[in-house]
Amino acid sequence: MATTPTKSLETFPSPNPERDYIIHIEAPEFTCLCPKTGQPDFATLYLDYVPDRLCIELKSLKQYIWSYRDQGAFHEAVTNTILNDLVAAMAPRYMHLTTQFNVRGGIYTTVEAEFRKPGWTPPAPPPDYLPRENYIVSGTENDESDGAPDSGTLAPRSARFRMLGRARRPAAATAPSTKTSARSDPGAVDSNPPGPSRPEPIFLGIDLGSTGCRVVAIDTRGDVLAHLEAPLPAPMVNENQITQDPTQWWKAASTCLQQLDASIDLKRVRRIAVDGTSGTLLLCDKQGAPITPALMYNDQRALEQAAAIAAAADKPSGAHGAASSLAKLLWLQQKKLDKRAAHALHPADWMCGRLTGVYGHGDYNNCLKLGYDAENLQWPSWLEQLGVNRALLPTVHAPGDVVGPVGAEIAKHFGLLPDTQIIAGTTDGVATFLAAGASEPGHGVTALGSTLVLKLLSNQAVFAPEFGVYSQRLGRCWLAGGASNSGGAVLRQFFDLEQIRAMTAQLNPEQWTDLDYYPLPRVGERFPVNDPELAPRLEPLPGDSVTFFQGMLEGIARIEAQGYALLEELGAPKVTAVWTTGGGSQNPAWQRLREQILQVKMMPARSGYAAYGTALIAAGVIAKTF
Repeated sequence: MATTPTKSLETFPSPNPERDYIIHIEAPEFTCLCPKTGQPDFATLYLDYVPDRLCIELKSLKQYIWSYRDQGAFHEAVTNTILNDLVAAMAPRYMHLTTQFNVRGGIYTTVEAEFRKPGWTPPAPPPDYLPRENYIVSGTENDESDGAPDSGTLAPRSARFRMLGRARRPAAATAPSTKTSARSDPGAVDSNPPGPSRPEPIFLGIDLGSTGCRVVAIDTRGDVLAHLEAPLPAPMVNENQITQDPTQWWKAASTCLQQLDASIDLKRVRRIAVDGTSGTLLLCDKQGAPITPALMYNDQRALEQAAAIAAAADKPSGAHGAASSLAKLLWLQQKKLDKRAAHALHPADWMCGRLTGVYGHGDYNNCLKLGYDAENLQWPSWLEQLGVNRALLPTVHAPGDVVGPVGAEIAKHFGLLPDTQIIAGTTDGVATFLAAGASEPGHGVTALGSTLVLKLLSNQAVFAPEFGVYSQRLGRCWLAGGASNSGGAVLRQFFDLEQIRAMTAQLNPEQWTDLDYYPLPRVGERFPVNDPELAPRLEPLPGDSVTFFQGMLEGIARIEAQGYALLEELGAPKVTAVWTTGGGSQNPAWQRLREQILQVKMMPARSGYAAYGTALIAAGVIAKTF
């Protein structure tokens, strides 16, 4: 390992990523130069962070600190730069940096900066009497230690690892006021205050993704009590046919529910809701046994059926396109695979049946792509022209409505009370919107994942299939939005995660690259430009990778701005604030670029997990807020 100053930061895997714990680091010999006088400034750095998957390697941190000794920097700038670099290297759950500078001209300066990962909230602090110790990073240049505890660079002090216990509050003593405004806090839950004889209720949200299942448990305040994940086998891909075994959904969900018992009292669970991928569909018999594999949301086999839908369906329908669940149902009917089937269900619908023992129920968010008319709350008459087997269609509920009690065998197996209610859920996209915390018309949520997905809360529905725009009903409001093919997938074609983290620290969001990029991973775009022939625009190439990387981030931000502008042109309100979820939400430089291009305030998401939004549905937040 090098022993000279460097801006490179090395990390190692957290030994306990399942647990929240604080690492406290002190660096008492930090030095930089005053940019006005060139004289040295001395400071002590105090760093506290809760790691996620990675921890900082101490010797590389020491060499990173050395790199500032000949660098001119204002106190405020250097504090924020160090925090940004550390966040980019580690992606922690939480980080707080304090720089305490020595006196200069009779003035002491202390600067504090903080980062909090969207969706992470700290548990209660530990008792003060617990023993503590911490790291002190020596700035001695001749120190050849490797950062091990016995190397001589670590001195015992206080709070080296401070365990964050999850305190369980007495329900009767801490019941929230029912007068809390849902508009000011969309995560607040309207629930009858539990009496002394009945524990405070818990609400569960289950998220069925394509590669994993997540379960989140929340209390009446919307605070997370438990969060569990179980992996799913990747979908099977055969050219344009993409399928998954639905029985694996139940196995993954069962694993999470069984493990919940270690974190919460399952007898306190009052309501459970489920979300799943929109457009995924399977056929099952009366007992819920799958007759077909699940045709996934991105399965594109039903091209012929999509053309028939385009000719028969109303323009505002969400059933347009080969990826719709209606196109998949027509394909299954054409193959005569519906003859033994009793129900056509989406993942959330099927899981709801698995929990209640009664199949054939769905919600109007999932059923939108099956052809359901969410404006008039009915199955449309044009389904008859397509020969849809209406007997397979589910009974449709509003998200948040009670479907029924949990099945007796399921309750007994998991230790749930027999009066636990199963609630109609939603799609993963709507659940993610709810989890972020947006609550007023004009509030938008941008998911910066492999693709770029926008959702804007509107007082009216907006449908424009020619632009890839459709709307989901949300109580009395609508979620208008679309999904671009641009996003993290194109970035990963050029850079791996470590390169992205390293370059993030070198971005300059205050200086534009003037590169007019339209980053796409391949030919074809769906929103805000619906053009299957649109080619990626990633030229001219600059002279360095950092500029190229920033140019792509600027291009994705312009696509985001164009998307919100299009929604406004089509009748949605002007975007007034944006919450961000997904991996890209953790990039502060990208956040600043987007803020300047969109000219709106960027808000930290309350949670990035769809399961959290679905738990809010179980707790009644839709009826209260929307």
